Amino acid sequence: MLLVRFALGLTLQITASPTIVAIGDSMTAGYGVQPDSAYPAQLQMELTKRGYDYRVINQGVTGSTTVQAFGRLNRALAAQPEIVIIQLGGNDAAQAIPRDVTRETLRNMFARFKSGGARIYFAGGRFPYLDEVAMEEKVPIIPFLEGVGGHRELLITDGIHPNRDGYSVVVRNILAVIDPYLREKKSFNEKSSAERR
Repeated sequence: MLLVRFALGLTLQITASPTIVAIGDSMTAGYGVQPDSAYPAQLQMELTKRGYDYRVINQGVTGSTTVQAFGRLNRALAAQPEIVIIQLGGNDAAQAIPRDVTRETLRNMFARFKSGGARIYFAGGRFPYLDEVAMEEKVPIIPFLEGVGGHRELLITDGIHPNRDGYSVVVRNILAVIDPYLREKKSFNEKSSAERR
């Protein structure tokens, strides 16, 4: 019986869709919009539309700082993500957390995911000092809010957070950066599958 359970577990691990974990604050959580309008949900839909078999997990928490997000990393690591998108920094700035603390915490987050073999992307473009950390650590930067910030029609009434249409633009920004990797991985998997037949 134990052997059957082990074999079943192994089969599920092999056939399970690879995971993308979205870590962040209210911009990831989808503050002010319906859950299916937040960027992780829209990214999931767009990936499926493009024929990519990935499961996107939204681990955004409204109000989260980098230190708080780091404290929740075990949950993200447990998902064994192939890809991690980290979007943080706004609450650190709002709470006047020293930049050195934010930088070091972000660097530690990158290190934890790299050690697990995940491919990391940083949702940047808002805080140059954090973009510098990503560049130093050779983490690709996504121009997260490019084409959204300053466009009232793409923001909720607070003038800060994207609305559904704004998050659609965010998803386009994300895919512009991660799609080359996804295409390469898909092509490799298809080639490997064909060779095994």
